[in-house]
Amino acid sequence: MAVTSKNLLHFHRETLADRLVQLLQESIFSGKYPPESMISESGVSKEFGVGRVPAREALLRLEEMNLVRKNHLRREIVKLSPEEFAHLYDLKTAIESFGIIKGSQLATEGEIDAIKDILDTMDQATAQNDIVQRRKLNQTFHVALVSCCKNQTLIDAYLPLTKQLRWTTSLMIQLPDRQQESNREHREIFTAFQQKKTDKLRKLIEKHASDNVNRVLALMESSE
Repeated sequence: MAVTSKNLLHFHRETLADRLVQLLQESIFSGKYPPESMISESGVSKEFGVGRVPAREALLRLEEMNLVRKNHLRREIVKLSPEEFAHLYDLKTAIESFGIIKGSQLATEGEIDAIKDILDTMDQATAQNDIVQRRKLNQTFHVALVSCCKNQTLIDAYLPLTKQLRWTTSLMIQLPDRQQESNREHREIFTAFQQKKTDKLRKLIEKHASDNVNRVLALMESSE
């Protein structure tokens, strides 16, 4: 297909929309855009210095991810009820647990080494109190474990759930001593994963998830 000015414009617009989605996700996950706060095409256009078309495309994608919800004539950042949060987290944990356990049986040496590097970098970010980097690495660690299952259908089902729930990481890692405790739990999960200890791995994943749910529910309740 010949490259035309129209094609180039479309490519640029899509690339810009992709970048806007990433920036807006980070603003939501970091708490810069709190739940129930209003977000609009004009506001995104002004804040990021872009046109209304890529702003609209980015917001539509965030709606598909259930991070933004359109109510009548306005859009707002989604606020999950405690029940909605718990149900989504249960589904995420079920998919994650199955993927990680299967991944432990299929992981290559290269993948094992890469996951260890993620944990080492996470320790460094914790020591430097780099919360932004720590949050990203937490997500990277879990996705890396699941990705070892080599089941793209499962991975495609898992990733949207992690995005919908990623804001919970921002809440939890700011709790006193939570970063160090989380790192220790990740090391335990990784050791069981590396040693292919299926039963222990399942128990560690489920406990890690259950503790996270209880912490977030407590924080949600205290903020009401």
